[in-house]
Amino acid sequence: MRIVHRFAVLRTLFSKKDFRRLCISQVFGGTGEWLATLALLALVWDKTHSAFASGIVLAFRILPAALVGGFLGALVDKLDRRRVLVACTAGRAVIYGSLPFVSDIAPVLGLALLAEMATIGYVSARDATLPRLVPSEHLATANAVSMGSAFGTMPVGSAIFAGLTWLQARVMSPGVDLALLTAAATLVAATVLLGRIRSAAGIPQRVPATAADTSEPENKIRLRQVLREDPTLRRVVVGAVIAACCGGSLLTLGLAYVRGTLHAGPAAYGGLLTSFCAGALIGTVAVQRARRVLPKMFHLGTGVMGLILLSMAVFPSTVVGYGMGLIFGAAAVVTMLGGITILQDRVHDAVRGRAFAAAHGGLRTLAVGVGLLAAWGANALGAGRVLWAMDGTQVMLAAAGLVLLLAGAVLLRPALTARA
Repeated sequence: MRIVHRFAVLRTLFSKKDFRRLCISQVFGGTGEWLATLALLALVWDKTHSAFASGIVLAFRILPAALVGGFLGALVDKLDRRRVLVACTAGRAVIYGSLPFVSDIAPVLGLALLAEMATIGYVSARDATLPRLVPSEHLATANAVSMGSAFGTMPVGSAIFAGLTWLQARVMSPGVDLALLTAAATLVAATVLLGRIRSAAGIPQRVPATAADTSEPENKIRLRQVLREDPTLRRVVVGAVIAACCGGSLLTLGLAYVRGTLHAGPAAYGGLLTSFCAGALIGTVAVQRARRVLPKMFHLGTGVMGLILLSMAVFPSTVVGYGMGLIFGAAAVVTMLGGITILQDRVHDAVRGRAFAAAHGGLRTLAVGVGLLAAWGANALGAGRVLWAMDGTQVMLAAAGLVLLLAGAVLLRPALTARA
């Protein structure tokens, strides 16, 4: 009966033209965005051969959301949201389409920052617009479908990136020009669809002054009290911080590992990310089937992430790397979705929004900060043999993996001994 009910809700949602157009536009836009992200990383690597420079790109792609996301979200609420959606998506198409014609690294990094600002504006307008497109009783399902249409494009974008870089290397010269131009084209298609969403048009109504309820200091006190009184939640927060810090090292070192340690091309990097995304889909299913033991799954996922990073560092291989990427993707999503679900279950609604805002902003900042530190360390250690047969990138990956493995083991032990 549950399955029948879910399909009935989905039929209701997709019977709404505007919601259907939003989801289709997100498939195009999400594919283009992920394709452009991979191409940017490869472009910067080709120009600098520096893991730290590639990490700067990721910092520009993530940090603005943590630092100015709230300000841009407030600004979006004062403008016509359909125009914001169209302008931000079209702007990103122009930026990515112009990157093949930019030769210096500084303008590339500047354009990456502008693209991320446009992405923040788009995401803020999209999330604020969704309640206009669907019935309120189906809003939770609509959010899940919206997130799925965005995350589901990651393996598609990775596979397209691998194919386009392979094609360009065979037909023209090695590079990512085809990938960037394709990303721009998909975002143009998304722009056209977004312009036809009539329900998104109009300036939002102002919230009455009487809508304010709980004061900010009280919310902060109650949130700290929840953390003090719930040991399981405290362990999850500690585990999430460690996972974000050490997992961030793979973001900045992944390209250096493939291109520098494995001496493989952009297509191999795209293939590795494709296996990671396929593993992420497996992890999503695993979380749904293990809801009753989520704390254990969360810490187990953290430990598995560490074991994979350590294995990738000690046993460098392109073929083995694909299998490692699959397992790492599953473990990372189990950790991420497990943490989110535990936070939803154990934090009261009155402070849940603040908890998620602090979690997303703080974890993004930590991931990028530690990732940049790991990239700097890899560059400082160098490409030669530093420890045994490992280069600087391998040493930093091994260090991150060892920390994650130990943290997962230490934090999992209380969860295993706790009463059901």
